[in-house]
Amino acid sequence: MDGISAGVRPHVDAAAEMLRPHLDAASALLQPHVRAASDLVRPHMDALMQWRFVPDVTPYSGWLEPWLAVAVYFVVIRGLQAWRKGKKPLKFPAILFLHNILLSIGSALLFAALAYVLFEKAFMDGYSLHNMICSEQMHDDGRLHMIYYINYFFKYYELLDTVFLVLQSKEVLFLHSYHHAATLILTWSQQREHSTVQWVPILLNLFVHILMYYYYAMTTIKKGAKIWWKKYLTSIQISQFVIDVIACAYAYTIFIVKGFNYEACYGTQTGAITGILILGSYLLLFIQFYQNTYKKSSPKKSD
Repeated sequence: MDGISAGVRPHVDAAAEMLRPHLDAASALLQPHVRAASDLVRPHMDALMQWRFVPDVTPYSGWLEPWLAVAVYFVVIRGLQAWRKGKKPLKFPAILFLHNILLSIGSALLFAALAYVLFEKAFMDGYSLHNMICSEQMHDDGRLHMIYYINYFFKYYELLDTVFLVLQSKEVLFLHSYHHAATLILTWSQQREHSTVQWVPILLNLFVHILMYYYYAMTTIKKGAKIWWKKYLTSIQISQFVIDVIACAYAYTIFIVKGFNYEACYGTQTGAITGILILGSYLLLFIQFYQNTYKKSSPKKSD
């Protein structure tokens, strides 16, 4: 082996010497363009790092927009249901596919962006899990504020899910309409209350939505499409809400134990209580849905 290595090395060295001038020339050629691109992007990145969600200043941050949207949502849904009663289902598979695949891709992009920032915080900046859930410094990052803000706008667009269900003459479960409306309020309230812990439910929700909307998109292409992980989707959602409630309860417990100290776990009581109540209600409703859908439909064993 040593003989072969010794025989090959001169050729490798010769090839390296032959390529080096070309690599140096390519590096010299690309360096100004890389530097120019960096100079072009840096101001935007710096501006993003400084961007903040400011209650009652940032567009759609006030009380009117989300609550009005929810009220209009329920009125429109009830009106559409009355109008569509007894009529044949409308079919628009191309629109449904585009709607669902855009939400799946959008969720994937936001998930990747959020995961990158979290990775940076944990492994490059040395944040502990406690600090990532409770510290003000963790929350004080414009990139997170922007990701949360974009995710908040997704919740307005996702209200169309229910409109499309009604137009297809499909049943709208209370779980569905409540979840869509409450999530819009939840994402808005957590930004107003500056809850550091909000990245936990947002990250998990984005992951679920990647899978869920991809599945819906595939079923519009091929009716009855079989995707092996579909049966686990409700279980994943239940697990998501268990983790969400634990994370929020942990943050609120630290806040209380430390003498209602906002510096001990950043956020407000309003944000904490709102988050725990809404996420806890999701957990109970999804468990009930799982039991009604899967447990009752499973064949009973004979005695």
